[in-house]
Amino acid sequence: MNELRNSKSDDQLEELLLLTEQMQEELDQKDRTIRELKVQLDESLTLNEKLNSENKTENIQALKNDLRKTKELLQSEKEKTHTVQAMIEECRDKQRQAEQERDYALSHQKKVEIPVEKPVLYQKCGNCKQTAYLKAKEKYDMQREKLAGRYKTKTAMYEALMFLLIWYSVSTTLFQMIRSKIFISDCVVFFDTIATFTQTIAGWVVLAGKNVAQISDGISNPVVAGIINWLIRILICGGCLVGVGILLAFIEIKIAGLYKKYCWDMITIMVILVSMAIAIYFGDWIKEVLPINLLFLLLFVQLVYVGIRWYVKGWRENRGYV
Repeated sequence: MNELRNSKSDDQLEELLLLTEQMQEELDQKDRTIRELKVQLDESLTLNEKLNSENKTENIQALKNDLRKTKELLQSEKEKTHTVQAMIEECRDKQRQAEQERDYALSHQKKVEIPVEKPVLYQKCGNCKQTAYLKAKEKYDMQREKLAGRYKTKTAMYEALMFLLIWYSVSTTLFQMIRSKIFISDCVVFFDTIATFTQTIAGWVVLAGKNVAQISDGISNPVVAGIINWLIRILICGGCLVGVGILLAFIEIKIAGLYKKYCWDMITIMVILVSMAIAIYFGDWIKEVLPINLLFLLLFVQLVYVGIRWYVKGWRENRGYV
C-alpha cells in the first residue's frame, strides 16, 4: 500500500513539474511580448513627437487611440503575468507538499513478511500412511541397530580376549616369579629392609616417648607419675602413628590421582606386565650387569614411566593437542 502511495506521489510530482515548465515558458513568452510592446511604445512616442512637431492637429487623436490600446494591452499582459506567477507559486507549494508526503511515506513504511510454506523433502499428501522418507528412516534405523549390535558383540569379544590375555600373562608371570629364586630373594630383601626401617623408626619414636615421659619422675605420687608417664608415651606414639598414616594416605591418593589422570589406560597395564616379565625372566642377566634389587627396579621403572606420561600430557595440553 505504501508503494502505491509512493508511485502516485511520484506521478503527481512529475505532472506538477511539467505544468511548471509550461507556465514558465508562457511567462517568458509574455515577457518578450511586453518588451516588444515597450519597444513599440517607445517608437510610437518617438513618432508622436515627430508628428506633433509636424502635424499636431491631425494625428493627435490617432496617437491617443494607439496609446490607449497599448496601455490596455500592457495592463492585460501584466494581469496575465500576475496570474501565471500565482499559479507557479501554487504549483511549487503542491510540489513541496508532495515531496514531504513522499519522504514521510518512505520513512514510515513497514515491511510486511508474507509467510511462505517451504516444501519438505519426501513429503506427500496427508492421507498417505507411509512415505519414502519413513521407509528410508526405517531402513536406516534397522541398519543402525544391526551395526550397533555388531559393534557391541565385537567390543565384548575384544574385552574378553584382552582379559584372557592379561590373565594368562599375569598367571604365567606370577608362576615364573614363584619359581625365580633371584626375584623372590630380592622381594624378601626389599620387604625386610622396609620392615627393618619401620622397626628402627618405631624404636626411635618409643625412645623419644620414653625420654619425654621422664618429666613425670618429679611427681611424688608414684601412681600419678605412672599414669602421666604412660599417657605421654601413648600420645607421642599414637600421634606419630596417626601422622605417618595420614602421610601414607596422602601419598597413596596423589599416586592414584596421577595414575587415573595420566596412566589409566591399556598402555600402563602392558608396561607393568612387560617390565615384570623382563625382571622375572631376565633377572639373572640384569643382576650380572646391574647389581640392584629387582623389585626396587620395577618401582623405579614405574616412577619413570609416570613422569614421562605426565610430561607428555602437559606438553600436549600446552600446545592445544588435547
